[in-house]
Amino acid sequence: MECAFKFIVLICSIQKKETNLFYSHFEDFFFLIFNIMKSIAINHFPRIIYDGNEKFLFNPVLRKRFKNRPEERVRLKWVEYLLHQTDIKKSRIGFETPVKLRQEKNTLRADLILYDKSMKPESLVECKASSVALNSSAAEQAARYNAEVGARYICLTNGINDFWFEQTEGNIEAISSPVKETLSFNSIEKKQEWWIERGFCSSNSSDDLLIRIGHICSHFWSSSMDWPIRYLDFTTTFLPLNLNHYYRVPVLSPDSKLAISFLGSPDTESYLVAVLNRSGQNSGFLAIRLDDLVRQKPNSAILYKNRDEKFIDAHKKLPLFGDRFNPLIVENLPNFLMRFFD
Repeated sequence: MECAFKFIVLICSIQKKETNLFYSHFEDFFFLIFNIMKSIAINHFPRIIYDGNEKFLFNPVLRKRFKNRPEERVRLKWVEYLLHQTDIKKSRIGFETPVKLRQEKNTLRADLILYDKSMKPESLVECKASSVALNSSAAEQAARYNAEVGARYICLTNGINDFWFEQTEGNIEAISSPVKETLSFNSIEKKQEWWIERGFCSSNSSDDLLIRIGHICSHFWSSSMDWPIRYLDFTTTFLPLNLNHYYRVPVLSPDSKLAISFLGSPDTESYLVAVLNRSGQNSGFLAIRLDDLVRQKPNSAILYKNRDEKFIDAHKKLPLFGDRFNPLIVENLPNFLMRFFD
């Protein structure tokens, strides 16, 4: 996001028969409050259902699987947040609620509508893919929807940032999140099953390893870590599982980044994966079999670099599994992983 970031705060006058849209430009306003506008759902992840090597997303409210699409991932991140950190019940979460606009031939659908305890629309949440900027076009779309829905709050989200607005007497004013949390993310009890369901480890791994991975992932994906979270798509894979997943992406230098994640599926092992990107190009790929790492087996890691393939004894370079969980190892993971690439 650029420092000269401009966002259009939508001021709308909603009447029964028509909607009047006015726009007011605020330069750098959202940068001043950027830290508190980080998405409330940023540390949550959709649950995954595998069909062979293909990933589907599981909706815990509708109890259905959906295609692994960018906007669906954002919407289900929000659902996970609502179910685990608020007292909003499943019955108060509406999906793709039909919205009939007079100027549109077809009925459109609002991504998420949150209802209050009397089942009146309270918040309308417009979900965009994480790669989509939250701009005036998205704001106008949400405002048009809300002209029919009549929710008090409107949220524009791409799963990375949220922009909240409150409708008061015909105007929409920028606010911080009105959602009341009943539990912090770090306070949620996340056992092995939590990480298995979200594709970060395999149920085939030993119970001892899964307990250890649970501790590591709970810290790695916690709100106390500030490395950016990104969903990455890969056209090829060097492993027997789909690499498309959420990654932490710490910046190593002005031209170097390292994407790091934990992966696992019902038909594979659990892996720690790192992708080195230099000057915008992926220049190295590392995969560590965690079951072999914890047992200190030889050749537990494979490195692809400069079209060469190299097997490495990972336990000699990465002290990830000690007698006790050490959060400092996780916080210094990029430095440890760069030992493999250097």
